Amino acid sequence: MNRFFAVGIIALSALAGCGGEDDPGSGNTGGGNTGTTQKCSAANCTGCCFNNVCQTGNTAAACGKTGVACVACGSLQVCKTDQTCGVDPSSEWLVQPVSARITSNNNGSSWDGEGSAPDVFVAMRCPGSDTVSSTSEMESYNPTWTTGGCTAKASQLLADPWVFQLWDSDVSSNDTITGTLGFRFTEQHLIAGTVTLGASGGMTSMTVQLKKQP
Repeated sequence: MNRFFAVGIIALSALAGCGGEDDPGSGNTGGGNTGTTQKCSAANCTGCCFNNVCQTGNTAAACGKTGVACVACGSLQVCKTDQTCGVDPSSEWLVQPVSARITSNNNGSSWDGEGSAPDVFVAMRCPGSDTVSSTSEMESYNPTWTTGGCTAKASQLLADPWVFQLWDSDVSSNDTITGTLGFRFTEQHLIAGTVTLGASGGMTSMTVQLKKQP
């Protein structure tokens, strides 16, 4: 009996010695890797973060700085030098009046002597240019145009006003439909590609198309 009792004691001691690897206090996770992945942020990324990876932040596909989430710029935008999306300042744009609405009379009188609609044209000057360009004449209270605009760089259109005036062409002398007006475009106007101007003088509205040139 004593012999069997001694063998049992030895077996229990051996089992107790095998449990060291599973001891919660040992600090061993079993995988051998105790490091953690560092999150992409302003602390470690001067560009922008995409899927927790730092990008340069200066491309149209991934634009941004100081660890913000990368932004994909729109089709008419670039990633500018300040690492924000916007219109390329050096891009060339066509400013083209495309339609207008004219009042039915000129301060109570007919636009033309025989009572016909006015022969409307738009004279304009783009910022950065001394050249005045004009649309064709359209005999209508709702004239439309496809040619006769002017061009300028985006930086010029955003800094200075586009100057224009609507006229009614007559044989002896032209009647003014509006006075000389100025309008300053915004990046939102350029991206939208069109802007409608409000009433002035004998013009109730005018729509202008903004088209980026190749």
